[in-house]
Amino acid sequence: MKTLLYTEFAALLARTGVSQAGFARLTGLTPRQVNNWCRGRAAVPPWAAALAVVLDEHSPDAIAMRLEEASFSWHETLGLPPAADATSVRQAMSRLALAYHSDQGGTPAQMARVNAAYAQARADPERRLPTEKHPPRP
Repeated sequence: MKTLLYTEFAALLARTGVSQAGFARLTGLTPRQVNNWCRGRAAVPPWAAALAVVLDEHSPDAIAMRLEEASFSWHETLGLPPAADATSVRQAMSRLALAYHSDQGGTPAQMARVNAAYAQARADPERRLPTEKHPPRP
C-alpha cells in the first residue's frame, strides 16, 4: 500500500471537504493527532489514508447511509459462530449487555440491536436454555 506524504493527506482532506476536527470525530481520535499527521509531525497510518481516499470517493453522509443499511445476522452481532450453543449465546448476551447498556455508556439503539439478535438466536429451539421452555414473544 502506498504511504501518503503528510502534504498529500492534508490535500486529500481538503479535497473531501472534511476538516481535521471532523476527521478526528469520524475516527475517534483527537484533533491534535490528525493535525500532527497533516503537519508532518507523525506518519500517516495506512488505515487513515485509506479512509481519506474513501471519503474522497463518497461523502460522509453516503457512508453513514451505507452503514445504516448494513444488516448483520444474529451470530455476527453477538460475535459467535453460527453453530453456537445456548450457553455461549447467553454468555455473549451478558457480555454485550454489560458493554452497551445505557448505564454503562451505550445507547438504547445499540442495546436494542443486541436484544434483537439475542431474541433471534433464542427463537431456535436448539439454542434455548433448559429453563426457557417457550420461544420468546415477538
